[in-house]
Amino acid sequence: MLLTITKNFPITGIASNYTSFLIKVIMISLMFIWILGFLQPILFTQNDSLTNYFIKRIYSPVCHQERNKCINIANHGMLVCARCAGIYFGVLVAGITVFLFQIPYPKLKYLLIAVLPLFFDVIFSSIGIYSYSKILACGTGLIFGYIVFPFLLNETESFFTHKSIKRNE
Repeated sequence: MLLTITKNFPITGIASNYTSFLIKVIMISLMFIWILGFLQPILFTQNDSLTNYFIKRIYSPVCHQERNKCINIANHGMLVCARCAGIYFGVLVAGITVFLFQIPYPKLKYLLIAVLPLFFDVIFSSIGIYSYSKILACGTGLIFGYIVFPFLLNETESFFTHKSIKRNE
């Protein structure tokens, strides 16, 4: 059966399921590539200053990249801070989870609850209530990334399929 989809009509039925599958695969693949990029100094330890410079510049708009806040493995640091790494790994894990299992769309209150530990960690470490902890920053980022992925997926699917997925407010 040949399927024709035009701009004027929303994607429905089998085409919608295929589109949803394709969106999930693309989002997970892009996140995997993004993570490989900021792990580049750890995975590929040859010292190519020009390549390192350009790859680091890719991540600079989304992360402050302070060396003392980046996770180091074998004396090589990630190109993003521990919190950003946690967020990206959380998104990847959630993407794989959503891909493999049918999970319900989370309520908006869970997103708000997930951002609170991240927010308080930033505030408390910034004003000196406690010292910055890479483990805590990565953990709060991981929680937030895991919870935020279904919302990103929903908005992406809605954009491409012209349908609104029911939200549990």
